Amino acid sequence: MNLYEKIQAVATEIMSIEKDMQVGTEKYGYKAVSDFTVTKSVKEAEAKYRLLSVPVRQELLHSEVIRVADKDKDKLIYSFIVRMTTKFIDVEKPEDFIEVETLGHGLDSGDKGFGKASTYARKYSLLNAYKIATGEDPDAKASAPQAETHKDSIRDAVFSYMDKNIPYLQNVLKHFNAGQMEDLTSSQLQAVYNNLKRKNLL
Repeated sequence: MNLYEKIQAVATEIMSIEKDMQVGTEKYGYKAVSDFTVTKSVKEAEAKYRLLSVPVRQELLHSEVIRVADKDKDKLIYSFIVRMTTKFIDVEKPEDFIEVETLGHGLDSGDKGFGKASTYARKYSLLNAYKIATGEDPDAKASAPQAETHKDSIRDAVFSYMDKNIPYLQNVLKHFNAGQMEDLTSSQLQAVYNNLKRKNLL
């Protein structure tokens, strides 16, 4: 098999991975698939089809120290957004490779913020390269066609705008403590959409 056939083989073998961890709490919490689960599944499939994925570049796009009130004292939260380039190589023909770019956002009250951002970016590079679905099948539950169409149009409009405006995307990810825009919930997307409409940006 050539490189692209091998990537397709891995994508076919790992059709989906269920979300198995909770990130954050209360209104900013969301479910995600763990780095361990993604890495283990991908490494097994890559070994089978003779592929190798290696992060080759990492760039710090934004860092910030956020002061938040915590009971009777202030608490410092460290925020980082990184852009990572991961190379996917055909082990049997190393000159054949593709590169995938992803963003990762990490928040931490200690010194782990940058590491979290890096881990997110690497995890999403694997999910994106092999088109691995996470979570429940959106077609598993019936819903009103008009409502779904409306949600899809909002999602498409917001994603299209953020694809072309990376600084705005970075702010949104930071605000909602999300690793990538696909992690944003319907209510969060609606809030972003409303904000863009108010500013006449859509």
